[in-house]
Amino acid sequence: MQQFLACPRCGTQNYMSQRFCAGCGAPLAISCPYCGAYMSSSSGFCTNCGAQVGWGAKPPPAPVKERKPASGLAKFGTVLFVLGVLCIVIGPVVIMLLLPEEEQNAGLLIKVIAAGGFGVLVGLPLMFKG
Repeated sequence: MQQFLACPRCGTQNYMSQRFCAGCGAPLAISCPYCGAYMSSSSGFCTNCGAQVGWGAKPPPAPVKERKPASGLAKFGTVLFVLGVLCIVIGPVVIMLLLPEEEQNAGLLIKVIAAGGFGVLVGLPLMFKG
């Protein structure tokens, strides 16, 4: 013999094995947010762990993910990376605008770009050191 369960929302009689109401579509069986056990949606408390569930229950608190503070090496890597990018991007523009002699610009330009490349290549891996 089949057992029936009344829907907590509309009162329609449903079979116990149904997960949703045939009358209004409301869930008849819910899982506990704390332990995962299935129970009637009209239950106020979990039959497995005793936690409050249902319409008035608060959702379980989200776990707080702790972040470790950046190490000194990571901070140094970040600064080195930023300075390297600035040397590569802004350095040539400044050199071209400030120095009118083209012969001097070529050597200085190569040195600034090389220094920037070194900063980027060394700084990037250091940024992610824990």
